Amino acid sequence: MLLAALKQVPDFRQKRGQSYRLWSLLALVLVGFLCGRRGLRAVFRMGRSLPLKQRLQLGFGRTRMPCHSTLTETMRAVDADGLAELFGRAIVRDEAASPASRHIAIDGKTLRGSKDENGDAEHCLSAFAHALHKVLDHTASRGKGMEIADALKLLEKIDLTDKVVTGDAMFCQKNLTEKIVERGGDYVFPVKGNQKNLLEDIQTAFATPVFPPQPLAGR
Repeated sequence: MLLAALKQVPDFRQKRGQSYRLWSLLALVLVGFLCGRRGLRAVFRMGRSLPLKQRLQLGFGRTRMPCHSTLTETMRAVDADGLAELFGRAIVRDEAASPASRHIAIDGKTLRGSKDENGDAEHCLSAFAHALHKVLDHTASRGKGMEIADALKLLEKIDLTDKVVTGDAMFCQKNLTEKIVERGGDYVFPVKGNQKNLLEDIQTAFATPVFPPQPLAGR
């Protein structure tokens, strides 16, 4: 399934000088990270150590494997958003639509081993269905503290009907909660002291309910 998705990634490289298929390079990087390799140099070393059968399964030849610079240049130029969208399509949509996936958690993570020579790293925002143990969709993000706009874009791609979206306090923003409700979902976000008025309103509402419980008629 993942190989089929990788084969759909448009090849942005010039035809001249291509020694490896793009999907093969991406598959090697994916397998390397899934096997716990930290960084592209470690992936390169793993690739050189693979037996012939595994090399062929990844689309490489019998003798040659890509060098570290080939992997680095490819990953710097690949369209991160396009790649994220393809991986999202690879999720089994029938499972994602099941009642077990009602809880969707959104969270951002910095990708391990993605730092370039300037120390900048790739950041990814994901929507995760806990009951299914699956990422429903994800998108490249601009980094910590700048994820609200990315979360709005991510939630636009997911069916939120009858879903409950959760996240940390950073996502407790009016435009985000309005978007979730507008698309048929609900949300549960923590509120901290950095939103003083909202926190005080909630504390007041729970301390003195607007509609206190009433005894049933006839009792």
